[in-house]
Amino acid sequence: METYQITFYSTIPHPLSPSAFEEAYYHSRLRYSLRHLMIIDNISEQLIQEALQKSLEVCCLLGIKSERHFKKIYVFDAMVGSLQADWIMSRNGFNLMVMQIPSINPEIAQWLWELAGP
Repeated sequence: METYQITFYSTIPHPLSPSAFEEAYYHSRLRYSLRHLMIIDNISEQLIQEALQKSLEVCCLLGIKSERHFKKIYVFDAMVGSLQADWIMSRNGFNLMVMQIPSINPEIAQWLWELAGP
């Protein structure tokens, strides 16, 4: 006669579950921030926010998980004593933001050329 053993599985997820690993992987790819856009002359906060909103809309329209490319963070400025919102981005997210900026100047033209190349 064949005997069977009951195997008990825990309902508590393992701390190194695949989703945690996946989240850590995508977080490690977020290497750019809105501060990187400050090298563009005469770019206003409004233009940056519009480009960010359009970039998030592109992700939504394509069914891309925007949290893999854009993550809102908060940065404390000890000099002023204030908390400011910033966004960290993947290379794809950052490039998408650059493409959404409507004004053309030499810095943006150079970026667009590099994005178009291999």
